[in-house]
Amino acid sequence: MFNNQSVIEPSLFGVLIQTNSIYCGIPLKEIQLPEKCSFLGILRKEQVIPAQENPEIYSGDYILAIAIHPMMVPALKVTLKKIHSVYYSLNACLLEARPIPTQPSLFRR
Repeated sequence: MFNNQSVIEPSLFGVLIQTNSIYCGIPLKEIQLPEKCSFLGILRKEQVIPAQENPEIYSGDYILAIAIHPMMVPALKVTLKKIHSVYYSLNACLLEARPIPTQPSLFRR
């Protein structure tokens, strides 16, 4: 009746999306996941948004995902935690609008 196969337990987890995540501002389904991994949805402000709605990802969201095989968990975490090498956000800019100081002309009399 039962084969002598080991039971593989899926791994469920959530990954917090940082301000400099490469996924800020894109729809969930645009992320290419490793094999044997799937999205469950996004947790945003105590509300679960199912993956079927293909929500846009924002800083502070938790991406909820499942790895069907435990060996895929590290690859899935690395995929979902990708960030820009320089601080970047669609919602924030670290550059301040400041007037550029003018330098005195050398040719003025």
